[in-house]
Amino acid sequence: MRVLRYLRRHNRRQMIRNNTPWLLTVALVFLFGLAKETHAQTENGRIYFLRSTGYVGSAGHFTTFIDGEFVCKLNNKRFSMHVVPAGSHLVSVQISGKDVKEKAAPLAVTVEPGKSCYVQLAYTVGTLSSKVGCVEVTENSALPLLKNLKEDTKCQ
Repeated sequence: MRVLRYLRRHNRRQMIRNNTPWLLTVALVFLFGLAKETHAQTENGRIYFLRSTGYVGSAGHFTTFIDGEFVCKLNNKRFSMHVVPAGSHLVSVQISGKDVKEKAAPLAVTVEPGKSCYVQLAYTVGTLSSKVGCVEVTENSALPLLKNLKEDTKCQ
């Protein structure tokens, strides 16, 4: 009986000794991966598109672009959030289509690492034509608007 207990303890100790380097390696790989992911998140920022154009122009969707690339179709009373690399970006909006039209005047925005940039979509009606455009707003102005909007996570 004592021999069996001794062998069990001895085998456990031996097993722990044999697995310790492997467990340390797995723990270090996990910690380095976590640190790299955290560092990557701080190098990115977010661009929010906010649309609450009221009754006028509410029937159709607005197509949004970042650096000439289609990112989302937004309906009224919606917002979308996009993670982008920190730096300067050109954002634009138009009434329809997934390709940027020449008439869509881009707005230059600067995204800081780990921070958000808020772009409100504006719709103006003239006597002969109507225009859609982008206006950068501050966080203080955007946060109350976000409370009344629903996030569009599908972004077709």
